Amino acid sequence: MYKLVFLLLATAIFLGCQTTPKAILIDRSEYKDKLRGFWLGSCIANWTGLKTELLRNEKPFFTDADWQTNQGRNNEVIDFVLDQHPWKSDDDTDIEYVYQAAIEKYGTHLLSPEQIRDTWNDHIGKPYLWVSNLAASGQMLDGAVPPATSLPVNNPMWEMIDAQLTTEIFGALAPSRPDVALDMAHLPIRTTAYTHSEWAAEFYVIMYSLTANVDKTLSHKAQVFWLAAQARKRIPEWSYIAKMYDFIKNEYEHNPDKDNWEHTRDALFERYQVAREDGYDRYSLVDSGINFASSLVSLFYGEGDFKKTIRIGTLSGWDSDNPTATWGGLLGLLYGHEELEKIFHKYDFSDAYWIDRTRPKLARPTDSITDMAERALVIIDKVVTQSMNGAISDNHWIIPQPDNIIKKSTIAKPKTAWHAIDDADSRWKFDGFETQGIHYQNSLGNLAYGFETCQADIAFSGTAVAFYADKRIDAGDIFISLDGGIPTRVSQKSSFVAGQNFMLQYKRLNLKDTIHTLSITCDNTPLTKTIDMIAFIPGEFPQPKTTYPRNK
Repeated sequence: MYKLVFLLLATAIFLGCQTTPKAILIDRSEYKDKLRGFWLGSCIANWTGLKTELLRNEKPFFTDADWQTNQGRNNEVIDFVLDQHPWKSDDDTDIEYVYQAAIEKYGTHLLSPEQIRDTWNDHIGKPYLWVSNLAASGQMLDGAVPPATSLPVNNPMWEMIDAQLTTEIFGALAPSRPDVALDMAHLPIRTTAYTHSEWAAEFYVIMYSLTANVDKTLSHKAQVFWLAAQARKRIPEWSYIAKMYDFIKNEYEHNPDKDNWEHTRDALFERYQVAREDGYDRYSLVDSGINFASSLVSLFYGEGDFKKTIRIGTLSGWDSDNPTATWGGLLGLLYGHEELEKIFHKYDFSDAYWIDRTRPKLARPTDSITDMAERALVIIDKVVTQSMNGAISDNHWIIPQPDNIIKKSTIAKPKTAWHAIDDADSRWKFDGFETQGIHYQNSLGNLAYGFETCQADIAFSGTAVAFYADKRIDAGDIFISLDGGIPTRVSQKSSFVAGQNFMLQYKRLNLKDTIHTLSITCDNTPLTKTIDMIAFIPGEFPQPKTTYPRNK
C-alpha cells in the first residue's frame, strides 16, 4: 500500500511538470516476465507452424480434423512443439534478435540507415534469407541503405511477407507507446517493405506495443480484439491491407459458428487468391497480403486463446509459421512466461536460444531468454526516458500517454505501380537459357541459367523497366539492349564467395508509352549467366499478347 501511494504521488509530481495530462505505470519485473513470454511464445508457435509451412496454398486446405495427424512436413505430426533444447533460431525470430543486439551494440534504439546496413552485412545473410530480405541484403552488400532498399524500383519483392515477421520486437521495446514504436521500427520495416507490406508490419508493431495498455479486467478475447481495432486505425482506407482486415472481421462477426474458421479461410482464398479483389494482385505464396489475411483468421477465431490461435494458424495455409510466430509472440507478451507454463502445464521449458544456428558472429552464439529479457529492460529504460519523456521510479516506468496516439498513414496511393515478371513466366522467350526450380535464394524460388551463345527477350508495354539477376563468383557478362539499341555490358561477377544474389543490374526510366522489347545476350565464354526477374511500370498502351510457348 505504501509503495502504491508513493508511486501515485511520484506520478502526480512528475505529471505536474508535464503538458501531457495522463500517464501509466508499468512494473519492470512484471514486464520482464512478459518479454520472456514473447520469446517463448514466438519459439513455440514458430516451430509448430513450420510443420505445415507452404504445404497447403489452395483447396483442399487443412482443417481441424488434420490436427495431430502425420500430414506435416516429412510426415511430422501436426502438434505443438514444446521440447526443443535449446530453442532453435529461425527467420521468424532471429532478425528480431539481431535488431536487439544492434541496439545494444550502438547504444541507440533509433538505428541509423548505416547501422542497419552494417548489422545486416555482418550477421544477416544466406542461406536463411528469402524474397524481399534477400533483395535488400544484396543491395546493402553493394553499399545501399534503407529506406531505398525497399523501393519497388530497387526491390521488386517489396510486397512480400518479410518485414512483418522481423520487426514486431520494436513494439515490445516501446510499451504503451505505438507512436514511439513506429519511429523505432520505421527504418527496419522500410529495409524491405513499402506501403501495403509496410502497414501489415506496422499493424503488428502497434498491437505489440499496446499490450501494455489493455484493460486486464476484460476477457482474453476482448483484449485481443481491442488491440486489433487500435492497430486498424493506422492503415489508409485505399490499401488492400485495410480491406482485408475489414473483410475477415466481417466474416467472423457474421459467422454463426465461431468454430468454423475454415469457412472464412476458404472465403479469403476465393476473394483474394482466385478473384484478386480489392486491388490485390497476388503472385506468391509468401506475399504480405495473403498471409496477413490468413493471420487475421487465426487471430479472430482464436479469440485470445493461445492454443486455439496457434492451432488455427498452423492449419490455415500459406506461410503458416509466420502468422503463428507473430501471434505466439503477441500472446506471450500479453500474458507472460508464467501464464504460458500454466497453459501447457509445463514448467521446464528450455531457457536457451541458439541464435548461431542462422545468424553468425554474434556475441552470444547461444543466449538465455531470461538474459535477453533483462537486457531488453535496459533498452526500454532509455526508450522511456529519451523518447517518451517518461521516468523510472521504484522499478516502475512512468510513461506519459498523449492523445491520438495512433495516426492514420497519410501516404497517398501511388500513381504508378511496378509489376514484376519472374523468369518462370511464359512471356520470356529463351534461347539457351533454362529455368531451374528450388533456388530459394533467388526471387520466388527459381532462376534461369545460360552459358555461351544464349539469348533472352521479353516484350512489355510500359514507361520504365528494371532487370534483376544473380551475381556470383563464377559468372560472366551479359549485354542488355532495349528496343534494339546499343547494348549495355553488365558483369554478373561477384567478389563475394557466397554470391550476392538478386541484384538490380539494369534500369531505364521515362520511356515512351508503347511496346518495348528487352533483350539479353550472353558473352561467348562458358561462365554462368542468369536471369531472375524484370519489373516495369505499365502504361496506357495495351500489353503485348503472349503468342509463343516457353522456349528453353
